[in-house]
Amino acid sequence: MTLSDLLIYKVEYTIFLKYLGKPSSRNPIYCDMYTLNRNDYSDALNLINRCITCLKDGGKIEAILYEILKSFDADDVVFLSANNGNAGVDLTNSYVLRKDRSFLNQYADYFWRYDPLYHMQFNNTHKNPVFTTDDVIPYSKIVKLEYYNSFLRPQNLLGELIIRLYSRDSVCGAISLQRFKEHPNFGKKDTQKASLLVPYLNNIFETASRFLRNDEERILLEQWMESYSEGMILLDSEFKPLYLNSKAKLFCLLMSGISEEILTEGNFKDISVPKIIVQDCLNMKTFQDSSGSFKSHSNRIINIKPKKRYYVQYYSTVWSTAELPVPRFIVFLNELTKYGNGVEEILNTEEKLSEREEIIAQYAAVGLSNKRIADKLCISTFTVQNHLKSIFAKTGLDSRTKLANLLKYPDDLLS
Repeated sequence: MTLSDLLIYKVEYTIFLKYLGKPSSRNPIYCDMYTLNRNDYSDALNLINRCITCLKDGGKIEAILYEILKSFDADDVVFLSANNGNAGVDLTNSYVLRKDRSFLNQYADYFWRYDPLYHMQFNNTHKNPVFTTDDVIPYSKIVKLEYYNSFLRPQNLLGELIIRLYSRDSVCGAISLQRFKEHPNFGKKDTQKASLLVPYLNNIFETASRFLRNDEERILLEQWMESYSEGMILLDSEFKPLYLNSKAKLFCLLMSGISEEILTEGNFKDISVPKIIVQDCLNMKTFQDSSGSFKSHSNRIINIKPKKRYYVQYYSTVWSTAELPVPRFIVFLNELTKYGNGVEEILNTEEKLSEREEIIAQYAAVGLSNKRIADKLCISTFTVQNHLKSIFAKTGLDSRTKLANLLKYPDDLLS
């Protein structure tokens, strides 16, 4: 089950048909609902289901607002995001469905100060989650305000129905349903229906906001990975690719036998991770030390005929939110061919650095001398020199500088 499935399940779990039957005094949210008939309850349930469908389609706030607008027969709907306890609203996370967004900008910049409904929308001391303009200020007074004549009147608006969304003691935002002046104001039945929906809308908007944050984080991660100077693959615990940058896609396609000439001609969407990489990750997953920890690092050299050679490094990381430790994998791909510099570019076998060679290579890459490496590992400088010869032969490199450009190493390596 994906994170998206879990978030949507959280919303669906709170919805039970028994809550949409006859109101009961045992459920305070549903008290004073006797003016609602069976059709009103059915419409509320349909609205919730349509909003959940919007979540499953990507969690777009605009799509959810459109469903709410239709259900309440409103002319427009605005979502005002709370400004983290400060005055005003968070314009970045606020939405208007039909009007020009310039009105929303004007409200966030100036008119919120003069909105007679603002205090009730975002003040934690007000417990009523739903109210209308008439509940706050009568028509005879609002038409005399600068807020009405300079802001509402140019939009041909008069009445609003406000649904406050809150989490524990903090207000997350407010949904403002609006009708044009020539249309009837929101009545008691609209208020009761909105009150019925409040707990579900809280969950729906919280989930949609989480989707939005996850999507923004995903885009930033993809942009960073794409700008990386080498191939990078992210795999889940079942070795399915979560993301590959373009250099990693090229490597995978070459491993599948597609020539570079063909690669330049087509757009390949279905890209599978080579079996040799999956097997290496499986070996890391199945290997555990005496403490039960997974193997955190591995490496190998992979040849791709006719003239490509890659140095592949594997890192496992444990997903901390899982009940049982489950590793994910990060795979780095460096092309060795460009480092050949006179040495044989193609090896006859796929060679792998031993664990001792890997440690020595990392020490050498950060600039430690043979003597310092020998002291750290309690071996002779002659042994270090022999290991370095083996490392250079396997990788096709001929200097420590090139080794430093190729290898990654832990931050605490010099300690």
